[in-house]
Amino acid sequence: MTIGYLDPGSGSLIASAVVGGAAAAGVAVRQARHRLASKFSRKRSEAETTPPEAESAAEPATTDT
Repeated sequence: MTIGYLDPGSGSLIASAVVGGAAAAGVAVRQARHRLASKFSRKRSEAETTPPEAESAAEPATTDT
């Protein structure tokens, strides 16, 4: 019986492939969840999402000098 030799470079390549695959799967799940949730959520207009305090603070005060 022969056992294959894995040098440190091969082990690092395998480890980075596993970590990268897990990260890619996480991003894919997050995107799928967002797409599914956006299909069932009610769309709001921009006026409804902005609180009245933010609207008044966004407009600069004019002063006569």
